[in-house]
Amino acid sequence: MKNSINITWCYPDILSLHGDRGNLMAFERIGKMLDIEVNINRVDNYSDKIDFENTDILFFNPGEFKCVEYVIETLNKEKKELKKYIESGKVLIAIGTTGAAFSKIIKRIGKDDLVGLGFLDMICKERDTIHGDDLIVKLENGMEIAGNQIQVMETNLNDESIKFADVTYGYGNNGYENKIEGAKYKNLIFTNILGPLFVKNPWYAEEIIKIALDNKGIKLDKSIDVDNYDIEYKSLEAIKKYNEDK
Repeated sequence: MKNSINITWCYPDILSLHGDRGNLMAFERIGKMLDIEVNINRVDNYSDKIDFENTDILFFNPGEFKCVEYVIETLNKEKKELKKYIESGKVLIAIGTTGAAFSKIIKRIGKDDLVGLGFLDMICKERDTIHGDDLIVKLENGMEIAGNQIQVMETNLNDESIKFADVTYGYGNNGYENKIEGAKYKNLIFTNILGPLFVKNPWYAEEIIKIALDNKGIKLDKSIDVDNYDIEYKSLEAIKKYNEDK
């Protein structure tokens, strides 16, 4: 029997900015290359329950800033199960503004502050301007990943040790001088990297799949030959060169 992982794709038609459904397609493709069955289960509506027990990766696309309030309200109803899921080390990925839902406080323009779910020790602040640029970062293990960013909020980490990555090019959580990106607690990952992230960086998709399998007690010895990532590696180098020559 094939090893398998279950991805729960939360509110895909509501959190639907930037074409990030490609991330789920990337997981399917990388899973196939690793001989892993990747099952994708949609949770379409805020009223639908999440099956935390049978989920290995929870995935939240970026959505409009106004959606954050509803994501918080919905997940607060299942917060006990969500906390158990996160604390057990299972994978949760929140991209773009949706990541604000997991913060302590969200400061909005012309509205009262929102209390977030509180799993990430950070404060997010809505901006009245949009910032876009390439974004290249390096993870703690030395892995480089790249994409672009379309940011409408500033993020301040109360504890910088929870950063997701170090910025080598681009706008950090709250500026070009701020060389940290996103946030991470156990395997709860918030990042502003679009692209889509896992399409442009399939080696990172491979790592996430292996983490999800490891959480199930499955050690996967198989790795994808780096030659299969040739186009993506060349794209990364081209982006780096372009930004160096600006």
